[in-house]
Amino acid sequence: MRRRKALEVVPGDTPSGLGLETIMDRGLAARFGVPYVHLAVFAIDLDRINAEAGDDDVWPTGWEVFLTELYLLDRFDPANDEHRELVADTCSTVMDAGQALGAQIPFAVWDAVARRAWPRDLERLFRSWKKKPEALARALADLHADPDAPRRLAERALALSLDPSLAAPTREALEALARA
Repeated sequence: MRRRKALEVVPGDTPSGLGLETIMDRGLAARFGVPYVHLAVFAIDLDRINAEAGDDDVWPTGWEVFLTELYLLDRFDPANDEHRELVADTCSTVMDAGQALGAQIPFAVWDAVARRAWPRDLERLFRSWKKKPEALARALADLHADPDAPRRLAERALALSLDPSLAAPTREALEALARA
């Protein structure tokens, strides 16, 4: 008979998470599962990069919103009711919560809707915005017009050393963008 190896127990005082305010919402994670968690983690990781190296001249304005929008467009189908609900509820939760790591998701969705990559009916999510982010929209339009931007930005993000390191789903998504 084989002896079973006991699982290691993490002490109760071990910090969980990054120790920073993030957009991760337990209710949305429980409701939507892995797709929500991966979207939130991707946005959080990009915002961590932006916080660490975003002021560097090599990062264009809105790069984290741009890559988050590409992630959203690649992994969520606007014709799928559950995906639309996940995206709408995520935007609402993030906008209600305020500033936190990963808070660029509503801007990514707003741009996708403005560019007609996602349905116009989601404009309702942004009615409360007193002023639309026009400067950001111009910066994102420049990034969308550059066919090499996704690869270049993904490679730059992957080259950075973060502590803790990028989550595996984020790394995989950035590697896919770097190969495209």
